[in-house]
Amino acid sequence: MSCCRLAGQSSARKSLTDSSPAEDRHGRPGNAVRRPRYHEAWTAKNFGDAASLLAADLHVEVPVNHYPTTESFAAALESFGSMTTGLALLAEMSAGDEAMLLYDMEVDGLGRLRVAEHFTVARGKIVRIRQVHDTAALRAAGFAGGG
Repeated sequence: MSCCRLAGQSSARKSLTDSSPAEDRHGRPGNAVRRPRYHEAWTAKNFGDAASLLAADLHVEVPVNHYPTTESFAAALESFGSMTTGLALLAEMSAGDEAMLLYDMEVDGLGRLRVAEHFTVARGKIVRIRQVHDTAALRAAGFAGGG
């Protein structure tokens, strides 16, 4: 059973790395974040659009695998994101230049995964992504690399 439609299929959803003219927590204009357009883009399978929102110096912290470059993370996003069949956004929060999402995603061959994702934005791009999720299903399916 799918948990819901992908974010790009719902007109009620707003966007991610949505930089607004509000000030960030340091009083600098332009980095305030709502849910990133990045999230909306990848869940709609617009992986090129999602990758365009990532900074060249992106830092990724995930419980499995290692992505030393923005390009390596973007490739993994497209590969894994292509397997996603549904997503239910459970919560979203933002303050200044940071945002957090909590969602359940349905993934072919894995079932449902709950993910907490934290984003930091600077210069209008995502500079850091942190994900927390149960890795048992990913490891059993062979997704955990040597990193």
